[in-house]
Amino acid sequence: MTDTDFSNITFDKTFLNSLLAHVAIIDADGTIVDYNKAWNDFDDASSSIKRVDKGVNYFEVLQRAIEEGNDYALKFLLGLKNVLNQNKTSFTLTYPLKTDTNSFWFNLTIRPCSDDNSHFVMIHEDITASMKAKYEKQENEDRFEVKFKQSIDGIFITDTDGNILEANQTASNILGWDQEELVELSLDSVINVDDPTYKAAVEQQEKSGTFSLELEFINKQGNTIPTETTARTYRNPDGKLRSIISFHDISRRKEVEHDLFQTKQFTESALNSIPGVFFVMDRKGNFIRWNENMVTKLGYNAEELTQKKAGDFIVDEYKEETQQYIERCIKEGEISVETKLISKNGQIKKYSFFAKRFIEDGKVYIVTTGIDITERKKIERENRKNQIMLEQLFDNSPVGITIVDNDNKIQKINDSFEEIFGYSKDEVTGKNINKLLAPKSKENEAKTISLATQNGESLQTETIRLNKDGKEVPVLIGSVPVRLEDEIIAIYGIYVDVSVQHNYREKIKETLQEKEALLSELHHRVKNNLALITSLVELQLFDATDDTLENELKNIKNRIMTIASIHEVLYQNGNLTTIPFTNFLQELVNSRMVQNQRDTNNIQINIPSEELSLNINQSIPSGLLLNEILSLIFNFTDEDKCSSIDIQLREYGNKVHLIIEGDCIVNCPNEAKNSNSLHNILIETLVMQLRGTLLWPNPEGDYQKFEIFFTKEHGSSPASKYLEVAE
Repeated sequence: MTDTDFSNITFDKTFLNSLLAHVAIIDADGTIVDYNKAWNDFDDASSSIKRVDKGVNYFEVLQRAIEEGNDYALKFLLGLKNVLNQNKTSFTLTYPLKTDTNSFWFNLTIRPCSDDNSHFVMIHEDITASMKAKYEKQENEDRFEVKFKQSIDGIFITDTDGNILEANQTASNILGWDQEELVELSLDSVINVDDPTYKAAVEQQEKSGTFSLELEFINKQGNTIPTETTARTYRNPDGKLRSIISFHDISRRKEVEHDLFQTKQFTESALNSIPGVFFVMDRKGNFIRWNENMVTKLGYNAEELTQKKAGDFIVDEYKEETQQYIERCIKEGEISVETKLISKNGQIKKYSFFAKRFIEDGKVYIVTTGIDITERKKIERENRKNQIMLEQLFDNSPVGITIVDNDNKIQKINDSFEEIFGYSKDEVTGKNINKLLAPKSKENEAKTISLATQNGESLQTETIRLNKDGKEVPVLIGSVPVRLEDEIIAIYGIYVDVSVQHNYREKIKETLQEKEALLSELHHRVKNNLALITSLVELQLFDATDDTLENELKNIKNRIMTIASIHEVLYQNGNLTTIPFTNFLQELVNSRMVQNQRDTNNIQINIPSEELSLNINQSIPSGLLLNEILSLIFNFTDEDKCSSIDIQLREYGNKVHLIIEGDCIVNCPNEAKNSNSLHNILIETLVMQLRGTLLWPNPEGDYQKFEIFFTKEHGSSPASKYLEVAE
């Protein structure tokens, strides 16, 4: 309508009514002469610039509006006057108009509509929609400008090539570049454009015009910054595609998320490291959370646990009681209880639970930890069983037993202790055991035993203690420390009344001493009888006229004297079971028979200084064997060649090594060895009796030695066994 030429229009009413604009015709004085339907239908009751009827001067309408303070009415009036006065050919004005219910914008045009300028047309075109769009656009632009500059998010405006056209201050703060530097960059400077995630987002933007994702930006120092990024495509007024990229630094959030994740991981690890089960349930017994042991110990998976209640795991006989404990925990705040659980495979275990109530968001929850005490209960039962057995052993033991503390004070005694010493339990409890039982002569001994036991030693000794009547009681005492974690907490005193055994032992001692005296006397008598026989042989030697007979009688006498020497050593030694064989050698070498042979052959005999003892069963054959070898040597020696004989006696473990050695001690060793003399027969017999081995001298060299090896026996006489028992 604004471009329509009204100068040639004839006022067709139908045409005017078809127009949407408010149209009125005025004369040169400003009086309304006609108007269209839109003018007439407009509800202007509450507006200042009204749509008045025919015959009303419009200058008056505008004057009233001016008086109401409408500035646009003044402009309207002045413009109307200029056109009517023909100062201007036309006048246009955009003005607002408010009613009680709406606000309007109109575009006013005033022009002459007759050739003689007698009539003029006023056209009020409703431009409310376009003005609202204009102002909304401006408002949006202003808002964007404010948001762009003041946004806490970084914002880029980019073209289709990824060049950064604009960047706000926040983007500069986040990435470290100045705004001027950023607009010189492209997106590949601040984003890894080869990242598959970013590429997928760009493809999505091409299809939908937008994307949103977490993306890492690169700052000026080359460090990556995690962001939440959104992008939207739009066209600028020139029709060119642009992208608004908004990104928010979420580094702190990521740190918090990482910390929360770490905390969660730590919490999960802590809960799963709890040696028993852990769970949280609501007041109805529904499981809210649990640790891994709930799965591994009970055999149910996570899905199954979510469908179960706490009571489902309790054996039937404990269910009602358990529900009561839950209610009690809700009421009192915490409980501790032992109950039995049944696992998925039907295994029943004893658990000790500790539960505590807490409230979150007005809801009641119960946090519970449970320890499997099945094995502990078995151990407790076994310990109790052992304790009962020990108590019964203590009470019913046939020997007296007492328990004393580290101050030697009696804590407990058994019945046998009462029988031995005559004291009742009440009489001895709390008393010092050493002062109570030890006689004065044994006080130091008693203190020593107590001190040693307190230091961890177990002792046993036979001694004397006093009973209640002051009578001495021979007892065998055992003192045993009781330890707990390397600390001695008590001492067991064990008393065995050995009065009967003591009497028997004394009698056995007396009997054995008598027998020992008899045996000693017997050895002495044997030795004297052998000496008598030797004298008889010597008398026979005086009558011998045959040299052979004389030599044989001398050998017999030597053998008898050897046996007599052993009995002499036994008698002198006082030990009737073993003989100090070195003493026997000394006795043998100093005997008259050997002295004569030494003097005759001018030979020195050297004996060992080391002590070695043999029992009587090996002493006699060893002595006789040594005598036969010496006799053989004396028969076959050359006094011009042999000057000394060394006798060595050695012991290696349980082996005895007897050596007779020297230079040229035997002429013709082979002849001596192979001789059928009685010497050789006896030597062979005695070696067999010792279960030993004899090595004869080597005939090839001048240095010669006899070697005898045999195993040492430790046997003793029957009487000595009884004597050892008595001792």
